[in-house]
Amino acid sequence: MHAFFALAAAAASTAAQTPPAISEALGAALQADSARALSLLDGIDVAALAPRDQATVICMRQRLDQPAKAAETPAPGPTERALAIYRGYWVAAMARPQDRDAEERKLTDALRSLLGAPAGTDLDALEPLLAKAIEADGYHSLEGRTGLLRELMVWSRQDERTMRVALPEGERAVKVELLDGFKSFGWSNYATCGRASTGGWTTDDALFAVVPRYASLDGEEFRVSFLGHEAQHFADKARFKDLKPWELEYRAKLTELAQARDTRAKVLGKFIIDQGDDPASPHSYANRRVLSELVERLRLADVSALIAADGAAVQAAAVGLLREDTGRRTVAQR
Repeated sequence: MHAFFALAAAAASTAAQTPPAISEALGAALQADSARALSLLDGIDVAALAPRDQATVICMRQRLDQPAKAAETPAPGPTERALAIYRGYWVAAMARPQDRDAEERKLTDALRSLLGAPAGTDLDALEPLLAKAIEADGYHSLEGRTGLLRELMVWSRQDERTMRVALPEGERAVKVELLDGFKSFGWSNYATCGRASTGGWTTDDALFAVVPRYASLDGEEFRVSFLGHEAQHFADKARFKDLKPWELEYRAKLTELAQARDTRAKVLGKFIIDQGDDPASPHSYANRRVLSELVERLRLADVSALIAADGAAVQAAAVGLLREDTGRRTVAQR
């Protein structure tokens, strides 16, 4: 299944709660740069950390520094074998960004062998075959691309509901698929040892929620960082044509900040951790745009001042930026 990925990086701690070097390492991992992540982790005294941060540093050091071993893990069935192949690809592609295309070709060759596909079958054609093999194994899956890397998420349970979502520019009813029983949360979760993960995505027909990433379906994080974010994508794809991935993310992240109250510091912390200048990494790029524009609009000293800024002012600024963006796009489409 090909989909537009709306990466809701459900980071477990905010920038304010996590030691800066770990926050920066998580950001580097989310930008698929494990060499930078490992260099940031290298000087950390693990013994001085809280237990959760200790576990993260140890896991990331081991996982990201051993690209060969992930692909060699014995696996009995097609799902486990596919996951071993993808994990090997993820770690190798993050270790050598300059060779990412070559690593993707190796991934293609490995999947051809796994699936018994003819020579010359490309990755886009292999992914539906892989989805069928995983389905025959009793699971659902998502293939495609999330940001800079090819994705593989695998889950066993799926439940459909209709939900109404109040957005800054109107209410929408949306179909939501609630996903659970995961064998793989995807490359962002793998790279950060569970500290960040895809929280959901959008297709032309429905929103898909990664249920374990949220404490409650009634909580603000789910309502804001999943429903608000993804429903904004859903509305924008119907309203505006040919939006770039980072533009979709920019608008959805403004919606999150327009709605967030109790979770505002966590949302801002998540954005601060994962910033970048490459539009090919749409979440990182959109985060930087949103943060810099909010700092300018609110006349703050720097991005860190957003955490302590007046909540109502942050919400109003986010709504204002979203409506201005809508106005420009509406005029351009006439």
